[in-house]
Amino acid sequence: MIFLVTYQVDRDKQADTQAFFAHMTDEQIAGEYPADVKQIGRWHDVANGNGVIIVETDNQEALTGWIMGWSGQCTFPIVKPVLDDDGARKAVKAMLAAQQG
Repeated sequence: MIFLVTYQVDRDKQADTQAFFAHMTDEQIAGEYPADVKQIGRWHDVANGNGVIIVETDNQEALTGWIMGWSGQCTFPIVKPVLDDDGARKAVKAMLAAQQG
C-alpha cells in the first residue's frame, strides 16, 4: 500500500530537529526506514517545519515504528492509504460496475 504521511515539527523543537536532519549522513538517510518501508518521495516546507512523505509498505507496524522514532520531535496528523492513477482508475471502474450491476 501507498501511504500519504504529513508531519509537523513541534515549534519548540524545530531548530534542533532541523539541525539534526541537516547533519544526517547519506548513510543515515538511506537507512532511516525499516526494510519493509520504501520512501517514494519527501517534500519539506522548511520555514514552517512541516512536510509530506509518500511511502510504500504492506507492514503498518513497521511504518508506525518509523513514525514513533520521530514522535519526540514531530506530530503526524495524517497517515492514510492513497492510490496511484492505476489503482484509482481500477477502484472507480469497480464502483461504476457495481452501480450498474
